Amino acid sequence: MKRRQFLQFSGSVLATIGMSLLPYQKSDRLASAGGNKPRKLALLVGINHYNYSDRFVNLKGCITDVELQRQLLIHRYGFHPQDILTLTNAQATRQAIIKSFEEHLIAQAKPADVVVFHFSGHGIRLTDSDCGAVNCFTSTLVPGDSQVNFDGSVSSITQDTLWLLMATLKTENVTLVLDTNYAGWGRDETLPAGAAVQLQVSAEEKAYQQQCLARLGLSPAEFIHRSQAGIPKGVVIAAGGNNQLSAELPFSNFHAGVFTYLMTQHLWQQTGKERVESALANITRSVVQLSTTDQVPQLAVKPNYPNQEQPTYFLEPQTPPAEAVITKVEGKQVELWLGGLQPKILSAFAEGSLLAIIDQANQEQGLVQLESRQGLVGKGKVLAASPHALQPGALLQERVRGIPKNLTLRIAIDPSLGKDQTRAKQALQGIKGIEVLSLQLGEVDYLLSRMTAQHRQELVSSPEATLPPVGSIGLFSPKQKLVPDSFGAPEETIQDAVIRLRAKLKSLLAVRLVKLALNSNSSRLQVATTLTLEGDEQAVIDEAVAIRGMNRNLTQNQATSARLYNTPTIRPGQHVQFHFTNNESCELYCSILVIGSSAEMVVLFPNQWTAVEDIMRVEAQQTLRVPEVGKDNFHFVTQGPPGVLELLIIASSKPLRNTLQALRRIASSQGTRSGPIAAQEPEDIIGSLLDDLDTQERGNSSIHRLDLTQLAVMSISLEVV
Repeated sequence: MKRRQFLQFSGSVLATIGMSLLPYQKSDRLASAGGNKPRKLALLVGINHYNYSDRFVNLKGCITDVELQRQLLIHRYGFHPQDILTLTNAQATRQAIIKSFEEHLIAQAKPADVVVFHFSGHGIRLTDSDCGAVNCFTSTLVPGDSQVNFDGSVSSITQDTLWLLMATLKTENVTLVLDTNYAGWGRDETLPAGAAVQLQVSAEEKAYQQQCLARLGLSPAEFIHRSQAGIPKGVVIAAGGNNQLSAELPFSNFHAGVFTYLMTQHLWQQTGKERVESALANITRSVVQLSTTDQVPQLAVKPNYPNQEQPTYFLEPQTPPAEAVITKVEGKQVELWLGGLQPKILSAFAEGSLLAIIDQANQEQGLVQLESRQGLVGKGKVLAASPHALQPGALLQERVRGIPKNLTLRIAIDPSLGKDQTRAKQALQGIKGIEVLSLQLGEVDYLLSRMTAQHRQELVSSPEATLPPVGSIGLFSPKQKLVPDSFGAPEETIQDAVIRLRAKLKSLLAVRLVKLALNSNSSRLQVATTLTLEGDEQAVIDEAVAIRGMNRNLTQNQATSARLYNTPTIRPGQHVQFHFTNNESCELYCSILVIGSSAEMVVLFPNQWTAVEDIMRVEAQQTLRVPEVGKDNFHFVTQGPPGVLELLIIASSKPLRNTLQALRRIASSQGTRSGPIAAQEPEDIIGSLLDDLDTQERGNSSIHRLDLTQLAVMSISLEVV
């Protein structure tokens, strides 16, 4: 679903996190500075249902967005619940939103207080006759009672009104979060393709703006000059640019705005001191990977103020990072909010998973076992807990992750298959581990589709060297990206296509399984991996760290700061090298896998297949280098075609005996004595790996239990261009 149509004031934009930084002016406005503790006020608006749904289609995830923000602000940033006002659906009329902004935020906020305004709902672009240009369009928020009037005007809240409301606040510590279409701040002289034409700002809106100008003592000319210079205070964070659509998707039994979900999830996990520009860069990477639109989140700051260097919401997190929080306690039964879990992990977060109750010092105070989950709300049983720790508001971190043993690869049948849809479903259902679901983006892993002329036209700018012919059958991602090497000949029958794709589907399932073990944010092991150019340890390409493990002996203020993350790019023909460091006081067992864009899997380490000793062992306080120059007989060289390589680094305190045996069988069958090996049937390797990592004794359990105090699975993505 595309929703939510609003950041780009000239001189104030740090668009696409490319960061053209503003002139520095010393700021003493961080909320945590000063003697008195600042008050924290929030107004959260989410609209799923519109009065005039024939004009503004109803949405599904905006109220979830409000709850995502509310839980985060209360339990991570220390907002008092009574200081957070929420308006949803019918409550969120134009008058109610403006009145609430005036009474809850403007009337109460004092200098140095913190103010957050969040809006999730529709956004549109309207013509603006007062902007000083011949053709001028402005972004607006669409309230729940918005309608198109007879004169072509729309009852809405424009960015000019938001500017005036922000300017009226007494505090500089203001954050607006806008999850709408066309959310980028600023006027434009063109409308996005497909946008409504000739709709304009209402007379009611213009009249209210005149009242605000009088209150601020500004003339219309002064307002135009100042508003064109930039936002008046604080920070505006937008889900996309002012010509971009923002997506909401179905996740695991709930809908949410892609941006709001990923933003709040990142902030639950945030460690150390992270600037808002860095946080948004990291969030942007996740949004670009997941969103079904081309949205790129945007950041705007007040001109000549370095607000991009401030922490998100002008606040350092008040509590340790967490995956969940206890919201209700009834004896030994608890209700949990699971907003800190990554979306891909949540969908497979199985009953039997364990979460540790932690205190403010990040020390364990008990254990909770997950018994059921509906969306982001879980039910759990307390296994052990200190009496003072078991209360609403107690934070939880992952301790043991449960991954279902019967996990499937979810495939949707695309309508382009026409009369072959039923036959395709029957053929896919004959493959173990494959589940056929209805076409709902976000709920499926891949789409089985026929290449159409329209698909081919949309893929003209794709990096693929050769596009499949029209009529061929293959796989798309939910973002409508080709799965490389998955399309056949145009005359192929659907039955033959499924037979041909069987190995590919099995590989994709294996990749999904191993990625569910990724835990760099939650592992307790003290490990780190660096990828460099071969022979030059200073030429760092990227790195991965088990953050909680490396920070476990540090205070919150000492914790490792998050880094600005973008997927590194590299040219074909580059020689690269891994450096895996075991900072534990005991030996660990390591494996390094390389997954290509076609789901092919290569085992880079271990690579000495005739050695008698345990070749996966890395001694305490030692660094493993792969390849080891002067010893190994291979080089890791990047090569085309263009695409993304994912490098998985697995470290365990338990020996990986089953995995090693499976790898040695493959090496023997390929006649390989040393060097990397290609996993022709990766599901066998991943199955052995999960068996090794499982902490429970052999039995009839339906889940693999992965203890995060004994396991780290880290990922480095590398784009070959």
